[in-house]
Parts: sequence; structure tokens; C-alpha cells
Amino acid sequence: MQKKVLEEILDNILRNLKKAGFVVENINYPENKRSIDVIGLYNNSRIMIKVTVDATHISDIEVSDLKKASQAYNASSIVVSRKYRKKEMDPEVVYKRKGINVVNEELLEKYVIKNEKPLVYEAQGNYLVRINPEKFREKRIELGLSLGELADKIGVTRKAIYNYEHGKIGVTINTAIKIAEIMGIDVFKPVDLFKPEKIEVKEEFSPRNKIEELLYRACSLRGLKLYKLLRTPIDYVLKGARNPISIINYRKDPEKIRVKVEEATRIARITGSKEIIIRNIDDVKEIKKYLEETLF
Repeated sequence: MQKKVLEEILDNILRNLKKAGFVVENINYPENKRSIDVIGLYNNSRIMIKVTVDATHISDIEVSDLKKASQAYNASSIVVSRKYRKKEMDPEVVYKRKGINVVNEELLEKYVIKNEKPLVYEAQGNYLVRINPEKFREKRIELGLSLGELADKIGVTRKAIYNYEHGKIGVTINTAIKIAEIMGIDVFKPVDLFKPEKIEVKEEFSPRNKIEELLYRACSLRGLKLYKLLRTPIDYVLKGARNPISIINYRKDPEKIRVKVEEATRIARITGSKEIIIRNIDDVKEIKKYLEETLF
């Protein structure tokens, strides 16, 4: 039953992204517990999507992979789900799962097809709306109101108004309604699902074998960032000033290497990255040579 629901969600996502003009790829490796199910490209915007029935059940590894991949490839990452914390998701709300946006199919469809950007997001059980600091201040001045006068009309403190104008805090739904009555909805900042966010990534990379040690050393010497992914067809990503390098470790899963490489190629094509397969230590040395030739 769950597999059928997942397939239905996936089909809806692929259909709507294609209809919106995206070039999309459905990723099918590894067979179970993948971190990335869909990757898409529209103009210069890249998106990576994890599909699930209940976003609560996404593992820490899958979340970590999504974050690292989005950083490595300069992409936005989204989880598309029907439920969150065992409840049906509101099609007007963007939820947060450890820093990653979580939406349902209906919201995503409205976003890509009708360009309807959501205003409300959920964080730690609270429903909030972001303020656009510049527009908020411009509207306050246009209305001829001081910080204190506007605070009195909305029913908040003067400090809260100051924080709104400096983009420091979101507002509750009730406060947002009061603000809209006085200033209109243009002072709110919609959630942009396709804008890569600065997601905190804790990559405590500790080489566990000779290959990883050589890769890590090569990156460190040239000021590159090395990301290690666990549940995608790409095993490592090298990110520097130019296009990233996607590395597939042949030795890690030789029996399924054909499928793995095919799926990795899909990601490399969308991300515009160079794809390299490591079979032995000598291949790592070739990577070092490639870096020397392209970076210096």
C-alpha cells in the first residue's frame, strides 16, 4: 500500500515539474532508503527532492545527504510528503524538518504551475510568516507611522517592530492578520522553495580508508570541499571554484556498478558536474592530476 502511494506521489511530482518546464530525472539507486528521488533543472535553478509518505520517518542520514548534496551542487532541497507527524499536511504551509522545507504535492503543484508562493511556514509547532524588512519599513514610512505608533496599532512592542524591519523574527498568524489589515500583504516575504538556503551542514569527515585519505588530502591542499554521501549513487562530491566533481566508488558496490553509474550519470547531467569512477588508488592519483591541470 505504501509503495503504491509513493509511486503516486512521485508520478505527480514528475508530471508537474515537466509541465512547468523542468528537465527532471528520477533517481532509483540505492533500491531502498534513497536520500534523493528526483533531481530537476529549470534555467539555472536545481532542485533535489526526497519523496515520502510521512516526513517524520526520514532518517538522519537521508536528511544529512540532502543537505550536503544541496550544498555541493548549489541546489535547493525539498521533501515532498503527504503527512508530517502522522497528520495530513496543510497545502498552504511549508513545514521544516531539520532545516529542510517539507511540502505536500498540492502546494508544490501550485508553486510550479501557478507560481503561487506560500506565506506560512511551520517551525517547532508554530505557524509563522516572514516579514520583508525593506517593504515593511517603506510601508510604515508611507503611512506616516513611527515605530511606537505602528506597534500600538498592531498590538506588539516597539522592539518587535524594530526586529521586523531588520528581518530578525517571523510573526504569528494572528499578528500577520493584523499587519495585513493595516499594511497589506506585500510586506510579507513568501517562502521561495527553489532558492538554495544556507543550510547548516556538519561534515566531520574522517577518512576511513586509503582512497578517502588521498581524496581528503587532495582537497585540503587545493582548498576544495569534500562531501561524502551515503545513500545516493554519488559517493563523494568535490566542490571548488569551478563545476563540482561527482565521484563513484566502484569498489564500494561492484555487483551493482552498472545501475549505480547510470543513476550517477543522471545526477551529473543535471548538476553539470564532471563524473569520475574510482576503481583503485591509481584513479585517485588521476583525480589529483586533473585538479592540478584545471585549478592551476
